[in-house]
Amino acid sequence: MGGSRESGGSIGTGGAMGTGGVTGSGGRPGSGGASSGTVSGAGGRTRAGGETGKGTGGAATGGSATGGAGGATSQPDAGSSRDTRFNDAAKDDAAKNDVATDAPTPPLDIAADKPVQCPSTSTLKAGDSTFSLQHGGLSRSYRVYVPSSIKAGTAVPLILDFHGHGANAAQEESSSGWKKKADQVGFIMVYPEGYDSSWNVGSCCGKAMSENVDDVGFSKAIIAAVSQAACIDPRRVYATGMSNGAGFVHRLGCEAADVIAAIAAASADLVTDPCTPVRPISELSVRGLADTMVAYEGGKTGSTGWYSPGAKGTLELWRKIDECTGSVQTTRQYCEGYSTCAAGVEVALCSLPNTGHDTYNNAVGMSVPDIAWEMFQRQPMP
Repeated sequence: MGGSRESGGSIGTGGAMGTGGVTGSGGRPGSGGASSGTVSGAGGRTRAGGETGKGTGGAATGGSATGGAGGATSQPDAGSSRDTRFNDAAKDDAAKNDVATDAPTPPLDIAADKPVQCPSTSTLKAGDSTFSLQHGGLSRSYRVYVPSSIKAGTAVPLILDFHGHGANAAQEESSSGWKKKADQVGFIMVYPEGYDSSWNVGSCCGKAMSENVDDVGFSKAIIAAVSQAACIDPRRVYATGMSNGAGFVHRLGCEAADVIAAIAAASADLVTDPCTPVRPISELSVRGLADTMVAYEGGKTGSTGWYSPGAKGTLELWRKIDECTGSVQTTRQYCEGYSTCAAGVEVALCSLPNTGHDTYNNAVGMSVPDIAWEMFQRQPMP
């Protein structure tokens, strides 16, 4: 079930991608980025027991991806409560732009108040392309989808969509619904390929976790590379994903808030501990009330007996992390959350009845991309 891979056009001169760079700020673990064609993972990750992994980088090169194995999704394990606080200087200094919600719109230059310097030559072609880069001593790949409606010279959002454990980028692209949303609105999608079909959440999953793969640094390297090849609004870079991919998206919220504006996680809870983002970051969780793979109520679940704080527990953790105040409010049918949080961010949970682990195909007809995009539009990078 690896799925076919389309080989797309080149990105950058001579087909190379990743000539620019992003360096993670704030000393976050796993905050490596790309620079001058070299990708480095500055911190790797820190386990709860104190073990710190480090990844080193290599030159980014263009190329085609190899197929990944298909299969069932799985999820992160091992989480605990934490109550972090931000520096006072980071509070109340975010300026937010409100944009119309989910009606189809043409491509938007939504950073007009802060003009984006577009690359002198945009080499990213419309449609699907597959690229590779070297990071942490590994050859990593990712798929890019560019809607034909995007106009050259227009700064557009970038959304990274991470597949579940045992799945691959092509499967996520065909199942998550984000490709359709990209066509409607006009933004660029990236579907990264996990290491041996897994993402390093910190306490889960597969070889990505056991070999301490620097997936945070890999994600930052992708953002840097795509930003060299297309006109990306750096204030509108977002992350979403399913299952193990969603658990990793939570980790990106904890460790990559310097480059990612907001996150939306489907079918997994926050298990990254400690979770200490460099700034408040908006978060949305979408969970199935009948999920038996990642139990909605949390606790030990699944065949391996992993631990999860549960959907409500995750909402409470992000409430503390983002310093939200007041009582939880109903935001729409099936959804609740907090809108009075540090720096104007928001935290929300949508709990879908009669829905299991696959929240993309839920029993209430809710579109995960539609709900997430509403929040993303309200929450650019400050």
